[in-house]
Amino acid sequence: MKQGNTLSPSSLSRRGLTGYRRFDIPTSDLPYRKSAPTMTSDVPDTAPRTRYATITEWCGRAAAVIAVVLFAMVLLTIHKGLLVQDSARTVVDNFRVTNEFFAQRADLTAPATARRQLDELNGVLAQLNSAAATDVDHLAALLPNAQALVAAGQGDTQIAGELESVATTLQGSAASLHQISADANTTVTAVNDELTRALDLTNQLNAELTRTTNKLALVPASDALIPAPEGIR
Repeated sequence: MKQGNTLSPSSLSRRGLTGYRRFDIPTSDLPYRKSAPTMTSDVPDTAPRTRYATITEWCGRAAAVIAVVLFAMVLLTIHKGLLVQDSARTVVDNFRVTNEFFAQRADLTAPATARRQLDELNGVLAQLNSAAATDVDHLAALLPNAQALVAAGQGDTQIAGELESVATTLQGSAASLHQISADANTTVTAVNDELTRALDLTNQLNAELTRTTNKLALVPASDALIPAPEGIR
């Protein structure tokens, strides 16, 4: 059940409504409060662009592209400058080395330097002369020994020739001995065969004699024609 509010606005205190609050009315009984209407505009979101705005936009894009190109050109220029700087340093170093070479050549053309170089050359030539003289002396000392070695080599050559002939003779003698030994071996083999055959014949003869003796032992002795066998008298 809803209860009406009988209090007039004039009876409210100016200090506030804190003392006049009511807690016996639920929130669902309070009148519905609509939100303030929202203002809708019929104007579209994108307004028509003017030619000046388009030109300005494209100029900005072109400026950005030109800035990127200029930045790349600046980097390329810096790289080229570094290369030129390195090349300049190399050229300066080459000029410095060349100037040093020319300075040395100029020093060599000076009379004092030329005289000093000639003195050093004379010293080197004197050392070479003494070394060549020492080598000549050594060769002269070695010459008799070389001649003796040549003579000994000739004697060794003769001995080697004689030894070759001796070796040839020994080779022929060895071949002859080999042939003789082969012939002797053949002869001994033949004699051995003949002796073996003779032994066989002797054994056969002994066998026949034994057989004959055994047969004659049974025959009695009669005068001197058939003598009694040995052991039977």
